[in-house]
Amino acid sequence: MEDQGRPRLGAAAGDGRGRINVPGDDEPESMQALLDAREGAVRDIRRGMVVDGVIVRIDPEELLVDIGLKSEGVVPNRELSTIVEDFGRRPEVGDELVVFVVATESPEGHPILSYKRAGSERFWRRAQMQVQNGEVIEARVLEANKGGVVVDFGSRAFVPISQLSSVARVGETEEEQAVIEQQLQGLVGTMLRLKVIEADRKRNRLILSERQANRELRSQRRDTLIQELESGQIRRGRVSNVASFGVFVDLGGADGLVHISELSWTRVKHPSEVVRPGQEVDVFVISVDRDTRKIALSLRRALEDPWDRVDDDHPVNSIVMGEVLKQAQFGVFVRLDEGIEGLVHNAEIAPNDRRLLQEGQRIAFRVLSIDRERRRLRLVPIPEDEPVEA
Repeated sequence: MEDQGRPRLGAAAGDGRGRINVPGDDEPESMQALLDAREGAVRDIRRGMVVDGVIVRIDPEELLVDIGLKSEGVVPNRELSTIVEDFGRRPEVGDELVVFVVATESPEGHPILSYKRAGSERFWRRAQMQVQNGEVIEARVLEANKGGVVVDFGSRAFVPISQLSSVARVGETEEEQAVIEQQLQGLVGTMLRLKVIEADRKRNRLILSERQANRELRSQRRDTLIQELESGQIRRGRVSNVASFGVFVDLGGADGLVHISELSWTRVKHPSEVVRPGQEVDVFVISVDRDTRKIALSLRRALEDPWDRVDDDHPVNSIVMGEVLKQAQFGVFVRLDEGIEGLVHNAEIAPNDRRLLQEGQRIAFRVLSIDRERRRLRLVPIPEDEPVEA
């Protein structure tokens, strides 16, 4: 498989220094340890094999690589540029290489090796390690077909439509299928974040997933966000779901719950009265439980509390206009402003005024008392024959 032009896959390809790590191998700590570790190995190396080696010397014309034979193998200097591209730096003594055995012995007695011709082995090792470690990578979309898209992963790899979160599957009719095909074609040339979910070398099958990559990235963002959140913060989020008991808000990696009682300073019968899915909102962080990863949020606390200014807006003995909300056994509830409700006790209602206190009616009241701590405000209706100052 051609190795030229393949994007490096970072940590999945090695240890950060450009080394190629084979799953399950222990990494010796020194050059001598690397060589000693090979002493007990069976040296059954033949032409055409792909083997692991260690650079023991770097000359101007060649790299000498120990592959477990009596003599070090030779990698020609013309392949140095490919090694530098893969490593992201110039190779050093002690670096491990995966090489192809061109010949077990040259006229000078050295095995002849090729780094480039081992590209296919390195490619599949990286792909298999990607499956194991779940790293998210980026790849460019080369083409689209009815089943998904083909991406450049160093070789052609496939992302099935079921694994594409960038494409909305709208239905099975001919028109709806045309919409899906249009979405797929629109991805050609774009970069997608993907995870390798299947690497079958025998079948030459490489399957990637955008959905699983997004889940992984979201999980990473959730972990970061949980650590960053603190009670008392104001955060921007997007409503992700509306339920009868409250609203879930996506804070950019984790969802928090706004209970129905925290949606507004006024009474709310159903959350849909206040917000809709997809709406951007500012929320107040009430609490963060890092063990259970539960986040309690409030919409109303992100706004000014109307009771903070009730003494100025509705001072005692002032006359205010209010809307009758409902009648209760002990009196009548009246709304003065957004988030401010008062009570007219039965003892304050004259027989002639009772007929005025019907739900939805808007009439004048006098403020008798204010209890900010308990959020209570007592009112008395103004008789019809009493003039009300505008």
